[in-house]
Amino acid sequence: MASIPSTGTPADRPGRPASPFPEDADPRFVFRTLLGRTPLAFLRGIAAGRGHESEAVRAPTLAGELTDQLDDMLSLAAVRKELSDEDRLALGLFGLTESRSWPLAGLRHTLKALAVDADAVIAGLVRRGLLAVDLPPEIEAADPSHAITAEASGDLEIWAHPSLTSGGRPRLPAEPPAATAGSVVQVRESDGLEPILRLAALWQRTGAGPLRRTQQGVLYKRDRERIEEDGVLSAAVDDALVELPALPTLWIGLARRVGLIHVDPGDESLQAAPAEFWTENAVHLPQMIASAWLGIRSWNEWADPTPTADGPAPGPPLAFLRPAALLWLATLEPDAWTTLDDLAARLDAVAPGWERITFEDPASPAATNPRRLKNPNRRGPALTREAQAARVLERILLGGAYALGLVRVGEEKETNRRAVQLTPLGRYVLAVGPPPPPRPTFEHFLFVQPNLEVIAYRQGLTPPLVGRLSRFAWWSKIGAAVELRLTQESIALGLEWGLTASQILDVLSQHSQRALPGSVKDAVDRWADRREQVTFYSAATLIEFNTRAERDQAMISWEAEGAPRRPFVAVGDRFLLVENAQEIPTARISTTASRDYRLPPERCVAVEADGVTLTLDPARSDLLVEAELARFADEGPPPSSAPSRAGGARRKFLVSGASLDRAADAGLTPPILADWFRRRTGEGPPPAVRLMMRPAPTSGGAKPWPARRLLILTAPSADLLDGVLQHPETRPLLGDRLGPVSAVVPEESIDRLRIALRAFGLEFELG
Repeated sequence: MASIPSTGTPADRPGRPASPFPEDADPRFVFRTLLGRTPLAFLRGIAAGRGHESEAVRAPTLAGELTDQLDDMLSLAAVRKELSDEDRLALGLFGLTESRSWPLAGLRHTLKALAVDADAVIAGLVRRGLLAVDLPPEIEAADPSHAITAEASGDLEIWAHPSLTSGGRPRLPAEPPAATAGSVVQVRESDGLEPILRLAALWQRTGAGPLRRTQQGVLYKRDRERIEEDGVLSAAVDDALVELPALPTLWIGLARRVGLIHVDPGDESLQAAPAEFWTENAVHLPQMIASAWLGIRSWNEWADPTPTADGPAPGPPLAFLRPAALLWLATLEPDAWTTLDDLAARLDAVAPGWERITFEDPASPAATNPRRLKNPNRRGPALTREAQAARVLERILLGGAYALGLVRVGEEKETNRRAVQLTPLGRYVLAVGPPPPPRPTFEHFLFVQPNLEVIAYRQGLTPPLVGRLSRFAWWSKIGAAVELRLTQESIALGLEWGLTASQILDVLSQHSQRALPGSVKDAVDRWADRREQVTFYSAATLIEFNTRAERDQAMISWEAEGAPRRPFVAVGDRFLLVENAQEIPTARISTTASRDYRLPPERCVAVEADGVTLTLDPARSDLLVEAELARFADEGPPPSSAPSRAGGARRKFLVSGASLDRAADAGLTPPILADWFRRRTGEGPPPAVRLMMRPAPTSGGAKPWPARRLLILTAPSADLLDGVLQHPETRPLLGDRLGPVSAVVPEESIDRLRIALRAFGLEFELG
């Protein structure tokens, strides 16, 4: 299975470089910034067209005025009044898909499929300052309306002002596809719960443990496998007319877009939204998911994303065909049907090549082979272009649109051809119909078993109930009947998300078909009581003392003062926990430092000269360093010297072979230990520690070190030794110089050196 992307901005636009703007950037700020990069003359033309007089001499200043003008209700109404139907349709696509921006190639593809002159409409909106183009730096000074019509401009990103994309319904295409004249039988309609249940399961999994991402926005291998191998998230959809591929990618993408999971700004991991999300959004979640599906680009409908030599690789065009296909269905009367063949014929008439699956070739796939096209989803025989077009519509309408409850599917009685029509939810999402009627409710739809398994019948489930159950019951199987399981972890999550044990039991009792088994009540109460033994502090202050005796003495003296304080809590051997920092008797203690554990760890350990003794600086240490040291070093005896100037004694830790063996057994590898030394001491491991970190020699392994005896010649002065080392008769007889007056004499050179020195009137004797 392919790697799951982060479904953020870069991954949502395959093949396009990452946007310079962050994912959470204000669209108004982006729009104003992009508009300010255009030439001043271009902006003055926009201002003149709106009747806006300005004395601005800089493009960013005038761009800000033009952007603010669109936030003014009267000015915005005047701008809207001048929009054509095609303009409204182009701008409405941003609001329909809830997308801040569109790739130019995708916007062209959708508009052409809706019988709109895409380049003319987009260029006109750009010239009026209603769309902004993210131009490459090398052409930022160009007229953006000309840049979008240039070759290879499809990668450009188009941004719309938020005021123009909301508050109105898009214009529908003219001349709807042919409606079926005969009757439609075997009608099927999804209950629309499938994506809600899968997203609820994903929310639980992310709440139990965040999904970590690499710098490229891809999940780490362990987290990717945790999602891909999950039996609920990767299982096929039971009530599916067409197989939906890469389901984990789809669920993550949808959850990101609706806000059920979000990026933690601290470490870029994917985190679960607060439990209040379900209370605030559950009723609107079906249409939120539908809009998210219309705009998701990190997932496409083809099962095999691998390029082949026989056909093109699947790409973004299918993602941009979704809104076009549904808008064509919206042109029909609410009770009218059309077949996939008739819809394909209508698209053929207005946009030849609409069925292509890659933007690499701007022409229709039929241009090179008008009758046959390799099926990229199967290693079977080639398909005709007509069959390929039908398969594209099947993937979109009978796949995602059907699973989300946006379309009904049936068969034309006379021809057995597939027919489709929008459901009330589909018409509501496209702003052509009223809100769909609420689902009929069934109060008692749960069957709670003594083994803590819960069976839920789908007829009784609604989005708010799905959210309520997701807070404390683990989704274990999603099918015709949905299975949940109560576990210690799920109950702990429920308590963490604000529920109590009695509330959990009340929800189960209210919707259960029979009285709850005693084992269920006992398990929930027991797990809740166990968790209650853990005290959670939303904020607290830890005070560190030099010894346990000092801590106990301080606690006794502070409590004896009789002040109306909450009791101090002893933590560990040398710490006191204070919930309210204002209750600390600061006049009676000397604080040396405060720690912000969101920052990188401080260098608070010094390496002594022997290389194996580590001294901890109490003024700079934190609560983690002692636990880190205990993994590979042993604390020495209490120091007998006076405390340091910072107020605390400098504790010492000794690294030995035994302590390093203990660290290795616990999984502390040499690279991890080297990284610790760099973070905590500012340097790598000292040579003495590296010596002990060497692997044990194997039998017949490393050769022994060579060792030999040496004779040392000591001259009366450095000047005399310089002469002996320089003279050609004595230089070959000496070895390395060891100091100012000392040098090595090879044993075999002793007699010859004695004779040579006698010639200079010098003698030496062996000691």
